[in-house]
Order: sequence, then C-alpha cells, then structure tokens
Amino acid sequence: MAFASQKSSWALPILVGLAAGLISGSFGVGGGIIIIPGLVVFLQFTQRLSHGTSLLAILPIAAAALVGFIFHDSIDVVYGLFLGLGSIFGALLGTKLLGLISNIWLTRVFSAILLLTAVRLFIDIPVESQELSMSTATAIILVAIGALIGAMAGLLGIGGGLVLVPILIIFFGAAAPVAKGTSLLVTLIAGTTGTWRNYRNANIDIPVALKIGLAGIPTALIGSQLAMVMSDRVSTVLFALLLLVSAARLLHSART
Repeated sequence: MAFASQKSSWALPILVGLAAGLISGSFGVGGGIIIIPGLVVFLQFTQRLSHGTSLLAILPIAAAALVGFIFHDSIDVVYGLFLGLGSIFGALLGTKLLGLISNIWLTRVFSAILLLTAVRLFIDIPVESQELSMSTATAIILVAIGALIGAMAGLLGIGGGLVLVPILIIFFGAAAPVAKGTSLLVTLIAGTTGTWRNYRNANIDIPVALKIGLAGIPTALIGSQLAMVMSDRVSTVLFALLLLVSAARLLHSART
C-alpha cells in the first residue's frame, strides 16, 4: 500500500511524537490534537489518513503516560473498564463513519470540537473532588459515555480525553489526576479497537505512526509527572490555548 510515509522524513514525525507525548502525559489525552494537525499541516496527509494514523500512534504514548499515573495511584480501574467497554462499540461505529465522511467535514468537525473544548476550559467552574462511587445506574451511564468517547476516537483519531476528562471532573467529582489517568486507560481500549478497524480498512501509515508513537514515550512519562505538580488553572489555560492554535492551523490548511 502506498502511503504518505514514502515521502516523509524521520525528523518531523519524531518532533510531532515528542510534543504529543508531553501533551498526553500532562493532560490525560491521547495526543491526537497534536498528531493530526502535524500530519495534515507538515506531512500533507489527508484528514482521513491522519485520523487513522494518529489512533495507532496514540497507543504507545498513552500506555507510557498511563504508567506514570499508575505509579501515583491516580486511576480508577473500575470506572475505566466500564467506560472502556462502551468505547469498544463506539470505536467500531466511529471507524465505520470515518470511511463515509469527506475530508473537509472531518476537518470542520474536529476543529469545532477543539474550539468548543477550549471555550469550556476558559470557563472556571468550581468542582469539589470526591471519591468515585459505583452503582448500577452509574455503570450504565459510564458505558454510554464510553460509547461516545469510542466513537470520537474511531472517527476523529483522538483518544477522547478532551471530552472525558472534563466529564469525570465536572459530573463525577473526580480529582484532576484521577480523571486524566482513567481517561488514558479508556484511550488505550478505544484506540486498540479503532486501530484494528483502520488497519483492515487500509487507513493507517504504519511507519509514520510508529515513529510518532515511539518518540512520544519518554515525553509522555515526563508529562505524567508534570501533571502531578502543575497548577490546575495554569494547566487548563495552557491546554485551552493549545486547542485554539491547533484548530486555527487545521482550518487554515483546509482552505489552502
């Protein structure tokens, strides 16, 4: 299969991977918000191919970041598994939709999600952290949320942490580090499912994805340690600014 990797160098994928790893570890996301703009803007990938490649690249990065959160006991495994169960079905749906939606609409949807998330992050809503509890109703809700996150992962090539981390903090009262660690576990489950489907659909540039993913491992570990000491407000503002820049670059590239 002829993919874009035939004309890409080592340097750009590695730089993208280093940046994605740091973002993943620091904010509990897969890193797709860095990987996808990098692939589209700098490596001239189509939007569809960038989404499939990003999802594979995310896996080693998210796994490395998750290790850092495990060391600090900042993960709720039960919540993560129920969310992950739903994400499997969602990812299968998302990867199916990926083959049906045009590149320009993928760009618009992805950019809109980045912009809306950035606006939400700039709004400071006080939330009191609490111990996560489990009931039958909670389990059902988590599976439904997981399906949404999985669909986003499969369709948009991101781990879903952009949406899941705020949900866990605002609606479930999870502490920020626990929300980030749990999000990374769900990212691994959804990303694995989506990557399998993308591989079957020949929508992955495997060499580029591996370069990005492996390069992001050390910075993901560093980022997971930064997440434990960084001020929540500083972290949120920086993350929101990053989303705005990423959305602007993507929209610009889609018009040129």
